[in-house]
Amino acid sequence: MATYTEYLDFDTEEDKLKQQQLYQATKLSAQTAAAVKKISRPQNWLLAAAPYCPDCRVFVPFIQKMAELNPNIRVNYIARNDFDDSSRFDNPRQQEIVRTNQKIPALFLIGHEEAGPVFSEFPQVVLNQIAADETRRTELRDAYRAGEFNADVEVQIVAALAWAEQRC
Repeated sequence: MATYTEYLDFDTEEDKLKQQQLYQATKLSAQTAAAVKKISRPQNWLLAAAPYCPDCRVFVPFIQKMAELNPNIRVNYIARNDFDDSSRFDNPRQQEIVRTNQKIPALFLIGHEEAGPVFSEFPQVVLNQIAADETRRTELRDAYRAGEFNADVEVQIVAALAWAEQRC
């Protein structure tokens, strides 16, 4: 598992720069910041992601900025090409669950991986729209990458943090 700084080095310098640019451009809403600051119990998250992935580049700044706002939120990063390396995981079951998911970005609460990822590839609102009309997948993916669902990403992560607050 890696830190955010190590995550940035998972891929090329070009990918790193793209990720850093989106990180700088990403702003949390005041409502999100207030909710994040209220987290009172330590939470350890595992995020399968890579800077080359446009979907990860959108998602990562949100969870990383939330972690920076509250030291109770800790995020460990893992690259998809490390899914087969058991030394990157706390235990074999954790590795199996992450490897089975295969999608990035995918966010798991460490110690509660059995529940599955709380975020997988796209925000739930996008996944629901794709399920309703598969022909819109590319359109919705592009809209997500353009930031049109950023508020939904924030809401979904805050809900996951609240869920984790009850379990940690």
